[in-house]
Amino acid sequence: MPHLETNDRKVMFEQNIVKLINHNSKAVILEFSENNKEKAWLQVKHQEKYSNHASHWNAFLNLLSQNILSEWLKEEFDLSQPLAWSSPDIWEFVNGTSFSLGDKRIVIIKSEAIDNQEFCVPQEWVDIPKFVADYYLAVQIIPDELSLCIWGFTTHLDLKNQGEYDAFEHTYTLLRDDLVQDINAFLVSLEVCPQQREAIPTLPKTSANEAENLIKQLSQASAYSPRLDIDFLKWAALLENDEWRQKLYEHRLIPTKAAINLSSWLENIFDTGWQTLEELFANSQVNWAFRNERLSKKPDPNTLKQIKNLIEQIKNTLDEGQRQIAAERLGEIGYQDKQIIDALIYLIQETKNEETRWTAAESLWMIDPGNSTVGVKLGSNLGMQLAGNPLALIVGFLEKSDGKVAVLVQVHVMEGQKYLPPGCRMTVLDETGNIFSEIVARESDRAIQNKFSAKRGERFSVKISLGDSCIAKDFSL
Repeated sequence: MPHLETNDRKVMFEQNIVKLINHNSKAVILEFSENNKEKAWLQVKHQEKYSNHASHWNAFLNLLSQNILSEWLKEEFDLSQPLAWSSPDIWEFVNGTSFSLGDKRIVIIKSEAIDNQEFCVPQEWVDIPKFVADYYLAVQIIPDELSLCIWGFTTHLDLKNQGEYDAFEHTYTLLRDDLVQDINAFLVSLEVCPQQREAIPTLPKTSANEAENLIKQLSQASAYSPRLDIDFLKWAALLENDEWRQKLYEHRLIPTKAAINLSSWLENIFDTGWQTLEELFANSQVNWAFRNERLSKKPDPNTLKQIKNLIEQIKNTLDEGQRQIAAERLGEIGYQDKQIIDALIYLIQETKNEETRWTAAESLWMIDPGNSTVGVKLGSNLGMQLAGNPLALIVGFLEKSDGKVAVLVQVHVMEGQKYLPPGCRMTVLDETGNIFSEIVARESDRAIQNKFSAKRGERFSVKISLGDSCIAKDFSL
């Protein structure tokens, strides 16, 4: 997955700091030491207080921001007592931290974004009565540059009345120019202005039994926060209740089964519940291409001549469209022959075109389902876990000549159902929990899929959701 080299990032950071200062001379830039950074990291990492990499990193950045801002606020207000910050268990689930000063409550929302064009606040800090604040500080933190910048602030009133609400991501967003950028004004407002909160209705009642069921559902290990996996009001009720939030937090820290290791599939070591596609759909009436009946006898002379021409086309033409047609046709013929298999393997290894690579792979597995020379494709019957809909998760991967791995993930209907339920969503997340891709099933979709490239050693997660129901699987390469 793309990333900036260190020098490029440093130049971009310096350029944007200059732009930020030119745009807003009232921003506050605070520097910190390597020791500050190391101390914060040891507090969240070595004590294993969070369940996944994304939560660890979120906690680290929030704690580091909290520590630096505590010193700044102590100097600005001549505080004799340390500030009481929100419970650190919140970082398992959501970005942000908060504290109270007198009768005012302040929420800090940090971001690693180098060029701040907007201020995005998780809905939890805006619509959960217990979490609501008067002021929301926009903070940019770049650990590698030992720098933190307070570049603006807003109020709860403005977030509710002017912020753009995203119903899917559960956030409120203001553009940079809609924030107050004079940080001195924030310091003055804390002392002289009345509370700046919009009236928020109390949350609907949640029974203890329903809370227990939700905690059980959301306690599954995952590479991301479960905050988007259920209806927001139900989620908000769990977080607002200290006992329920702590219980969910503790349950997510219980060690669980490691991620499914795809590389072991090359050695015919398969995780429980994963099968070849022929086995998975052995009793299904679905007309899958890979289940085309192979010829049991040697093809006639005309077909053999056609096979020879198709193999030559694969090896001698550079036209990827023609190579795809040739590979697909070999799969349709279905004759299990060493020359055909070798030609398809050659094409998978040689081509730079992803569609050609996957077309050749599908034909190879059609002819020789157990062939793991360059990759593997297996499926898992998910049963009726997703709101009573019978589904299968299919994962395939191919080794590439550049050392990377081409990955295919697919959700498909199982027996008894013609199409995927409309609105069925497949989300692929990277190892930090960020959404890499997302596809939603339409009314006549039998399957939804995504293809991407990754590096050896990387992890990713696949989340399948429909309404409040969700299934998640973690994978490593």
